[in-house]
Amino acid sequence: MSSHHRIVIATPHAAEREALASWLSSEGFEPVRAATAPAAIEAVRAHPFDSLICDFEFAFTHGVHAAARGRSRNAQTPVIVVGDADAAAQARAENRGASYLPRPVDRVALVCLVSMALSEERPVRRSLRRAVNRFEATADGTPCHLLDVSNEGLRIELPRTRRSLLPYFDVKVPLIGTTLIVQRVWIAATRVAGTATDAICCGAALVNNNARSERAWRMFVDAIPVRATDSLRLQY
Repeated sequence: MSSHHRIVIATPHAAEREALASWLSSEGFEPVRAATAPAAIEAVRAHPFDSLICDFEFAFTHGVHAAARGRSRNAQTPVIVVGDADAAAQARAENRGASYLPRPVDRVALVCLVSMALSEERPVRRSLRRAVNRFEATADGTPCHLLDVSNEGLRIELPRTRRSLLPYFDVKVPLIGTTLIVQRVWIAATRVAGTATDAICCGAALVNNNARSERAWRMFVDAIPVRATDSLRLQY
């Protein structure tokens, strides 16, 4: 990844700020540190940037998220919000068009999320995402669950041990007897509700599938029961 990708890191926690900056530097990014919300707002307004990693309170209580919108080099680049493992906070961030990473931040999840967000080939979803009731599937042979689906992609939950999932992998959906080729778009650590098991959430887009598989998938998306109140227009 080119060092020309400037990533603004805005968090009041010094150790976290330095760790994130060190991880991103080692991957070839150019981190810009901000210890306060005003400093973050100044940073996103003063110079072009490619992505913002921001503390939840900074983002939504102190106006950093609003200041960042429209100021990045790429209007499609999401803000990445860091906060506690809290479903309500995550929902608020995602409803504002941001990605969410719970603390403590996982290095692999962070780097992968930033890298995929800045990928020139990042797919753009054109249809509504439908949240579903955890349908069973496999990802490269590993048991997983479908969390939501659209005509162009899906989001799955799978064991944390698979956080190094390849950029391209197969997803088999036994219910419809179809195996799909997908491209990973982002991956982030999360916690499975009601258990102590760590898991990975992964968003992926369909790529290079034959007409029969795509037709079966679209029929599945149209027919699958949708979880109540959970139709969203968010990017994979």
